[in-house]
Amino acid sequence: MDMEKELPAEPISVCVTVLAQMFLYLKSKNIDVDEFLHTIGVEPESVIAPDSRLPIDKYLFIQESAAQYTQDTYFGLHMGEYVEAGSWSILGYMMMNCATLGEAMEKSGRYSHIIGNLIEATAHLRLTKVKLVFNTPPHAPKMSRHCFESTFSSLVRMVRTLTGKHLNPSEVTFIYPKPESISEYERVFCCPVLFGQKENSMTVELALGKTPILMANPELLAYFEKFAQDFITNIDRQKEFTKAVTKIILAHLDDESLTIQKVAREMALSVRTLQKRLEDEGVIFSDLLKEIREKLAKKYLREDYTVEQITYLLGFSEPSVFRKAFKKWSGVTPREYRKGTFSIAN
Repeated sequence: MDMEKELPAEPISVCVTVLAQMFLYLKSKNIDVDEFLHTIGVEPESVIAPDSRLPIDKYLFIQESAAQYTQDTYFGLHMGEYVEAGSWSILGYMMMNCATLGEAMEKSGRYSHIIGNLIEATAHLRLTKVKLVFNTPPHAPKMSRHCFESTFSSLVRMVRTLTGKHLNPSEVTFIYPKPESISEYERVFCCPVLFGQKENSMTVELALGKTPILMANPELLAYFEKFAQDFITNIDRQKEFTKAVTKIILAHLDDESLTIQKVAREMALSVRTLQKRLEDEGVIFSDLLKEIREKLAKKYLREDYTVEQITYLLGFSEPSVFRKAFKKWSGVTPREYRKGTFSIAN
């Protein structure tokens, strides 16, 4: 059985510097950031380490809590207006030293994982325009519209900051319904904004790529790009640790009482150290264990294993326990999944 193609899904995380951008907006509203974080049960020291990664669930929780705390209906749009080069970690500084906006956008696409892998853009050429379509991975958690709105608003503000010109998209589209008022969207993007569309997208004129960057510096660009390459390599190295944990889980899936304590003991680590290393990679052990079992369950169902066989293979005490867990994971029973009655993301 080839598990490399099935497991594990790349953990979703965000660079902690994105929170610095959020905090700038909160401070502009005279909100004490430390007090806000304590209010929602987050220690300020846990979200300030330079270039560390936040598990996506924690980031989304902080963002949604901040939107509720400020009672700002357009929180994402307004957060985006406080983007700085440093908000995008080393990627922002690299873009700042490119020769043209087109080069900066190319670097952004190549090294986007530096700031996170929740939302990624795919470019589609259309005569004199480029349409950027933004998507999330299939295993991304549910999120509010603030995520896409902050991403779009940040991108437009970053472009204007890098070039010193008030450049605008040609069109912006969102998949969610049209809000009561779109005046803030029109103010931020200065172009037609459509809602209830098939894609979250931003279309720009191809000619904008030739716009010069104000602070272009080839030497600094080379330095920052080398730094970026090393950063990406380090992220990839971290993924190898998650893969190592995954291999141990796979070897003990038939153990009904498999716990993080047992895995930590096999790796000769303390539970605290194991939790910290996984958290640095945007992974929570219980979520990883659930994800592995869910993906294997679906794989075995597609391959016509019986429920009794799957129960044994995945370490469940009895078929009824497995059926209950599967229904919780996927929203359908194993029988319904096998029949293909429902459209399930595998």
